[in-house]
Amino acid sequence: MIWYQFDSKKVLRKLKTSEVGLGEKDVLTRLEEYGPNKLAEEEKINKLKILLHQFTSPLIYILLIAAAVTFLLHEYIDTGLSTAVVLSNAVHRYLKESQAEKTVCPLKDILVP
Repeated sequence: MIWYQFDSKKVLRKLKTSEVGLGEKDVLTRLEEYGPNKLAEEEKINKLKILLHQFTSPLIYILLIAAAVTFLLHEYIDTGLSTAVVLSNAVHRYLKESQAEKTVCPLKDILVP
């Protein structure tokens, strides 16, 4: 439904309210049916989830498979390089994502619903 296209009287009719607002009984009924009128709190992402999320890229899977194959072929330098790339990428992305979380949290406190 595209609310902004309707005139105010039609919107009030569709929402079953008036210009004065809802009566106490209607408020309690709607509160029970829909819950409180507030934004949902996002659960905080813990550090372990952030770290594990860094290993969910298809490119990371390819590098890990390459590391396993080179290990089986006794090419330990290639194995080490592939593993080093995966680990350095994970650390770099983890630090950036943690920093972004720390930046966004104070901004959420400033937001006025």
